Amino acid sequence: MIAVIAVNATPPFPDLTPTVEWQVAGHCNYDCSYCIQSRKTRVGQPEEDDLRNIVAAFSRLPGTWEIKISGGEPFAARLFLDLAIPLLASETPHRISVLTNFSAPLKSLERFALLTGDRLRITSASLHLETIVASEVDAFIEKACAYRELRARHNPQSSFVVNSVLVPNTLRGLIAVRERIEAAGFRWFPQLMKVKGGVHPYDVDEQKLVEVLTRASHDPRAVNRAPSYRGLHCEAGAWYFVVDQRGEAHACRTSKRFGRFALGNLAAGTFALSDRGGPCPFDICPCTVPPNRGIVRLAAGARPLEADEAAYG
Repeated sequence: MIAVIAVNATPPFPDLTPTVEWQVAGHCNYDCSYCIQSRKTRVGQPEEDDLRNIVAAFSRLPGTWEIKISGGEPFAARLFLDLAIPLLASETPHRISVLTNFSAPLKSLERFALLTGDRLRITSASLHLETIVASEVDAFIEKACAYRELRARHNPQSSFVVNSVLVPNTLRGLIAVRERIEAAGFRWFPQLMKVKGGVHPYDVDEQKLVEVLTRASHDPRAVNRAPSYRGLHCEAGAWYFVVDQRGEAHACRTSKRFGRFALGNLAAGTFALSDRGGPCPFDICPCTVPPNRGIVRLAAGARPLEADEAAYG
């Protein structure tokens, strides 16, 4: 089957980066208590035919997009390095980013670097201190340094960021972790913990630590506060969408949560982009991709994330 793609040839704004967030697998080898995805959804991965159909649909998107891959855990997916990445590199013109818990062995990371080459844009490594205890942070940093050397050879144009969820009762210890990450030359990106219905209600003392950890920033390029962009113009559905491991597509993460603005299924060939954007109808934007890629139009305008990431590992 052939997926139906909108006829628009170019984005409506020059600073807009067309972006797909692809949950390539539901399965994850971690089981974090604060994971925004429920256990019942953290299962499954695409079969070979579905995976081929999803990538074929990506190949018919107009122009060049960023395919931002997440999970679950991408590197834990059976066909991630054997098929998904080779297909993206050979069958599409798009750039590739990945969000990973960074548990994959260095050999797998090296293979990923080789396969993505000059297509790799961003590697976002999640530091989960429920699984990696504080004493193992040095090993995490050591692997990140080794991966930096691999990227210098194979993906010199790419960037790397370490992100951490600001989990209650861990915030004071995170200050020292941030210092160690930044001392090694890596960007550290804090994320407020999301819960059903919004953001965790930090108590007064925790709020003070949150401000220290975020350096009191509300810039989506520096911190994920999961704000509301209700009423602002957003091109989600037209130049941004999310896809799960079954190929089901929605305009954004919040629309998927509420079962709105479905775009069809890439694996089944029923996918179609929206013709245009419109005002955001939601009270939470749980990820920073829409503002950072110019999808949601902030009052001061958006600018590419590379401008802030270029100086980091």
